[in-house]
Amino acid sequence: MKKFYIIFAGLLAGTSFTVSADFVFQQRIAPTQEAEASAASGGLIECNFSAHSLYLKDDKTLWATGRNSTGQFGVGNKTSQTSWVQIAANVSDAACGLNSTHILKGGEVWSAGNNNNGQLALGNNTNQVTFQNTGMNNVASIYGGYYENHIIRNNGSVWAVGHNIYSQLGLGNTTQQTTFQSVDVANVKKIVSSSSSTYYLKNDGSLWAVGGNSNGQLGLGNTTPVSSITQVLVSGVKDIAAGRSHAMIIKNDDSLWTTGSNNYGQLGLGGSNRNVFTDTGLTGVTAVSGDAFSSSIIKDGTVWSAGRNNYGQLGLGHTTDQSIFQNTGFSAKKIHTSYYTSLVERADGSVWSTGQNNMGQLGLGDTSNRSDFTESILP
Repeated sequence: MKKFYIIFAGLLAGTSFTVSADFVFQQRIAPTQEAEASAASGGLIECNFSAHSLYLKDDKTLWATGRNSTGQFGVGNKTSQTSWVQIAANVSDAACGLNSTHILKGGEVWSAGNNNNGQLALGNNTNQVTFQNTGMNNVASIYGGYYENHIIRNNGSVWAVGHNIYSQLGLGNTTQQTTFQSVDVANVKKIVSSSSSTYYLKNDGSLWAVGGNSNGQLGLGNTTPVSSITQVLVSGVKDIAAGRSHAMIIKNDDSLWTTGSNNYGQLGLGGSNRNVFTDTGLTGVTAVSGDAFSSSIIKDGTVWSAGRNNYGQLGLGHTTDQSIFQNTGFSAKKIHTSYYTSLVERADGSVWSTGQNNMGQLGLGDTSNRSDFTESILP
């Protein structure tokens, strides 16, 4: 059976950033403790905030479809695609942010696309239409954010670059960075970013967070932003995903807990926002992924979804929002939801997609939206 690793990013436009509280400036020191980084190989990679999709084949070639308006395909042009095209080779990991793509080749990070906030880690703010070597090596895994990016090196150290107005880089300040900076956090196996916050899942099952918190998305029991990486009062965390202003965790007992913005029902709890991780009552959850305003999970082998559904991104055959998780009836083993779109991989290795498709990001050869999962045309 042929196996595909998928990355999907959805379009996030018209967002403005403001600082809602004073931040404490602190010097950060590179950690020395080694950690077991959770590399991207072996499954679905969270890659939010842009209308292009990526997947990595077993032969280490990277393919893309959708928006290429800032050269994020890294192929020397800005031509968008409605079907999959190869954009790189010898790739071991990949991630993307808002109209940018970041790849790992031989332990080195290469970047292309949007660089308005220095997120390409090239020491400037100039967009790039071909992949450029950032000079960062000995990297185990990379993680995309909105206008920022994070990496874990082979020695377990964490580094960050890009947009930082909410202190989401974990550096204790709000200064934009155009080269990778060392972050004082250790023993991290996964990093997840929202539009203003960053979450660090450690190997011991503890969860730590930093950045914007206006909707309670950090799960700290309040709505106060934090500039220093702070432990969240949850334990036994197996996995985490985030949307624009909400977060979801799977605990070791396969239960699902959510916090943050709930304006479209994306927490699956009905009612209002939460500022602590709250049990949804769902069990048997093996995968979780966050669109900007919706959430999707795999429960007992089937896709369930909640939240905003204006483009059919929940895969329910209609465009009505849902405040409680609904069973799509569609079986899958991996899932990735992003801004107004969803991609899943089935047990046979086939890839299916639903939701917004205005730039061809579903990889279906056209620009028509879908409200049911439709098989993507893989090369």
